[in-house]
Amino acid sequence: PPYCAVCARPGVGGTCDWCRRHAPAVDRIIAPFLYIGASPIHRAITRLKFAGWRAVAPELAGLLAAFLATRSVSVDLVAPVPSHPRRLRSRGFNQAALIADELGKRAGLRVADDLLVRTKNAPSQLSMGSHESRWLNVERNFACAEAVGGLRLLVVDDLVTTGATMSACASALKEAGASEVKGIAVARAP
Repeated sequence: PPYCAVCARPGVGGTCDWCRRHAPAVDRIIAPFLYIGASPIHRAITRLKFAGWRAVAPELAGLLAAFLATRSVSVDLVAPVPSHPRRLRSRGFNQAALIADELGKRAGLRVADDLLVRTKNAPSQLSMGSHESRWLNVERNFACAEAVGGLRLLVVDDLVTTGATMSACASALKEAGASEVKGIAVARAP
């Protein structure tokens, strides 16, 4: 702390200017760690995503499960941020799905791996420079595969940079009837 009550942006008390001006679709993002260079969390996420170290996913999920055990977060269903099929073919796995599946096992939560679908193969968020460009890059990039009327959902990812991806997922879920969408990621970029 302090961090934004909506997007978990560090160093902000209450709600950050961006979230006040743009009202993200996601109700709240939770991220217990900061994604800062040379930290063990940074190394773990980088190795999972870019070096194929799948064995890191259960460890990261364990950290999230332990964190959730100390919080009052009520959810009906967990959904990982989906990868586009092209990215899935090149990487061989969806790191968010690996983390979500293990989190579900450890925290006793029901996981729906195919609930969210990525509809566009947008450039990687890493290649986007500004806050605004990251939001525009993922806008309308997701769809919900089934009705989720009245359900409280938790969207899982490895890393949150601006909250754009989580908000785009939340928008698709709310269009399908979700009553509440929270996001959780292992880490938040400063």
